[in-house]
Amino acid sequence: MLVSGVLFLFQHSIATAQTDAGVIRGKIVDETEMPLFAVSVALGTSGRGTVTDADGTFAIRGVESGYHTLLTSAVGYKRKSVRIEVPTDDQIHVTIRMEEETLEIDEVKVIGKNQAAIQREKGFAISGVDMQEFELQTVQAADMLDRTAGVRIRREGGLGSDVQYNINGLSGKSIKIFLNGIPIDNYGASFSLSSIPNSMIERIDVYKGVVPAYLGDDALGGAINVITRKSFVNSLNVSYSTGSFNTHQAAADGRFRDERTGFTFSGNAFYNYSDNDYEVWGDKVYTVDEQGKKEYITARRFHDSYQSAGIKADVGFTNVAWADRFMVGGLISEMEKDIQHGMTMEIVYGNRAAAQNTGLIHAEYRKRNFLIEHLDVDLFTSFSRLERQIVDTIPYMYNWRGNRVYNERTGEWYEWSGGAEAGDPTLNKDDEKKWSGRIKMQYRLNGRNKVAFNLLASDFSRNPDDPLLPRSERELIDTRYLTKNVWTFNYEHAALEDKLKATAFFKYYFQNLRLKDAVRSRTEGLTSIELDDDTRDKGYGIAASYAITPQIKLMASAEDALRLPSGSEIFGVVSENIDPAYDLKPERSRNLNLGFDAGPFQLGLHQMGLTTNFFYRDITGMIKRGVPDQFSESTPHVNLDDVRSTGVDVEVNYHYQQSISWISGVSLSNPRFNREFNDEGAKYNYYGDRLRNEPYFTINSNLVIRKRDLFQKGSEWSLQYNFSYVHEFYRNWASLGGANKDVIPTQIVHDAGMRYTFPGQKLTLSADVRNIFNEQVFDNWALQKPGRALYAKISYKINSFKP
Repeated sequence: MLVSGVLFLFQHSIATAQTDAGVIRGKIVDETEMPLFAVSVALGTSGRGTVTDADGTFAIRGVESGYHTLLTSAVGYKRKSVRIEVPTDDQIHVTIRMEEETLEIDEVKVIGKNQAAIQREKGFAISGVDMQEFELQTVQAADMLDRTAGVRIRREGGLGSDVQYNINGLSGKSIKIFLNGIPIDNYGASFSLSSIPNSMIERIDVYKGVVPAYLGDDALGGAINVITRKSFVNSLNVSYSTGSFNTHQAAADGRFRDERTGFTFSGNAFYNYSDNDYEVWGDKVYTVDEQGKKEYITARRFHDSYQSAGIKADVGFTNVAWADRFMVGGLISEMEKDIQHGMTMEIVYGNRAAAQNTGLIHAEYRKRNFLIEHLDVDLFTSFSRLERQIVDTIPYMYNWRGNRVYNERTGEWYEWSGGAEAGDPTLNKDDEKKWSGRIKMQYRLNGRNKVAFNLLASDFSRNPDDPLLPRSERELIDTRYLTKNVWTFNYEHAALEDKLKATAFFKYYFQNLRLKDAVRSRTEGLTSIELDDDTRDKGYGIAASYAITPQIKLMASAEDALRLPSGSEIFGVVSENIDPAYDLKPERSRNLNLGFDAGPFQLGLHQMGLTTNFFYRDITGMIKRGVPDQFSESTPHVNLDDVRSTGVDVEVNYHYQQSISWISGVSLSNPRFNREFNDEGAKYNYYGDRLRNEPYFTINSNLVIRKRDLFQKGSEWSLQYNFSYVHEFYRNWASLGGANKDVIPTQIVHDAGMRYTFPGQKLTLSADVRNIFNEQVFDNWALQKPGRALYAKISYKINSFKP
């Protein structure tokens, strides 16, 4: 059926082919959003141009793809110079705001169809986070994602703690994170959404369920693509913030481009530190006296400091005859992290710590009309090396007061039986190397048809070594290898005057696992195992949208997707208490999305929109982290049998001029264990239960109020407020345990922030308060997150400077 549909679309395209010319459409308004009539719009120095009509709209047709400059002028208004990029055989929509009186050319904000809008038009369920409003706040990128309908950020604690991303009730490695379309795993944990400076990020796209082929990886439950700024404007941004728990964050972000030669440089640096010594309390926070009596206390975390730093630099050429973008660069980052506890808060650590450092070099090349017309190429390659070490050699027990536990009967300190806090003493060091490459090629058959090919390949190796292991065991451990290739073939078609857009894709997956390791068993003692296993499989999908009106679109997408186990899931990570799982199998999901996008509707100075997405997931072999118990804080990943999830996301937005923005989202998911009997015919007690330890009902609401010329002419002030609600959910299966089984309680959190930018748009002061009412907030396995916290930030920005 899928193939027949693609053939039908291809045949239909023969009758609807158009020329390979783009169209610039736009609207010109004043500062109050009123349309401007008779504004002159010129296409650079080409001599081509037009004027706006009574609605302020204009169109310039037959424009070649690539970068162009629009020049606008009108009596009584500033002239504007706007640089835009016209997609090949497509159109771009821009909104230009003109300011009164002065004659100088000034910066202009261009609002075009962002990637989220473009992908929704192709039928994908996607939400976009524009970081421009928040780059000067102390909130992190992960915090902004947590305010998106259908997205939930799962943290184990404060700054630097492990983060899991949940989309529509699915989480873990099923959700892939990308940086400019490249898997962010390449960069190491010290360069992540929790540490990347906001000034580096232009926007974040969140794909729910079905993921477009251009990302190319084996995402199963969704994907998050972080897009960094690639502006040609010479600029320098520096910032510093400080706040609760002795938190300090500094960042610098700069870019330079020579207009004559196209030589381009961009550089970023960051530093993060926090003691993370926030208060915790509850039924897992207590001390025990010699008679075994528990005393529940309010304590401060005392062994949870985090420090990370990094430098990233790229140099090359942009927008030149032989390349749209050619850059080479590198990254150096490091991280040090004290570890307060394991997967639960019941066992307290006082000495366990981890550290890692990452080095990466990369090169990228992108060119439209490469060698021949209509062929676009995008190439990327990188090599990274990550060194990770865990230090756990001291056996003393600690309590939540931060004290070693003393045995008054023996006159000695209590010690863990294994000789260290999380088991056997270890100084394990992992030396990981990873080569990654991506080839993207797209050929435009005509104005309505495109074919594309994408190959994402990686070769990963880990060489573990622990000097505290017996020599006989160390000799049995060898380097582990994991090779993965994902091939994607894609076809896009537009019909019915671009009202109908459809995409079909096919994926081929390959993974090879090779390793030699030491295994202990009660019967055979210490033995060696060797593995050399191949996995080959395929997947396919389709997405489509239909525009009933320019403001109302129907969207649908379906996919048979596969996710291959990751290196950390297969090989384990000692520093994160993850055991190896060499028999782990791929997980497969059949995903379906149905939704609509309504808006934006303009009513005078008011603008409104609504996006709704219904989803269905049928998953076999879901990969989940094992459940910790009283005997071990270290667990492997396991395959669950069958999980089925249904649900809906609703997001509504409202804007009044540039003064008020309000966005609210509701997400309801229903992931259920869906296998009644095991292979031996025994019935699962938790058949039909919701997935344990997974939130399923969330609400987010964000309000921004802006005011210009407050206190000073040319200044900008904004006030932000965010509300978050997470309904209670069970820590374990609902059918297991009695009336007092663990429940993660309902959580209601209020955040607020304020920003003031001084005249000249260079200096900005901002302040944020999170968890205003100091609510007790939990996540992964009832781990308590920070309470009320205050932060302040100073930012300084220079735009359009000349060397």
